[in-house]
Amino acid sequence: MIVGALLALVAAAPTPTFVVERVVTVGERTVRVSVFRDGVIVLARGGPGKPNEVLRQTLTPVELQVVSQVVEECYPEVERFAAAGQAPGAGSVELRLAPAGREPLTVKFALLAVPSLAMGRLGRSLDALEARLARDAIPREDFTDWRPAVGEWLQLEDGRVVKVIELLTAGDHVVVEVQVGDGPALQFINESDLRRAAVRRVQR
Repeated sequence: MIVGALLALVAAAPTPTFVVERVVTVGERTVRVSVFRDGVIVLARGGPGKPNEVLRQTLTPVELQVVSQVVEECYPEVERFAAAGQAPGAGSVELRLAPAGREPLTVKFALLAVPSLAMGRLGRSLDALEARLARDAIPREDFTDWRPAVGEWLQLEDGRVVKVIELLTAGDHVVVEVQVGDGPALQFINESDLRRAAVRRVQR
């Protein structure tokens, strides 16, 4: 029952950037799926001492609208039952809701708890998005200590493939000139911005 499944309501971050976020914990392994207000969805999986596998995609405006609507419909029910206790069981689910114009909610319940119809619908939506990311998204390489090299090809998080053409020094900053795809378009990007946008190195 839900009444035996949900934990107390707690305040989330004052200005969360996500619409909904779910963290599933089983033993020492966690799986986090987050849908952000700009339409980006991120899946992070990992455990203690292991780097997270991070996958991301961008939803279409229609997909984001559907997810936001489900969150909005689920919100009153989560708010109503958020003061109940947690049922015992292996594994837990932490669900964070932050629809526009509402106070953020965080509830925690047992992994095997039977949700309400609204929460079940939201759970199925997140399951479908998680499965799609796992199937389609590209794992991000670690570019923390990466330095661009002329002639290197990169795939960016927006799907574009760029080639490093030249490195230019501007004061304390390095500006990278890149060629977009095989066309004539050139673009100048700060090295730090390119490092954040890069998903993986590709062979061309």
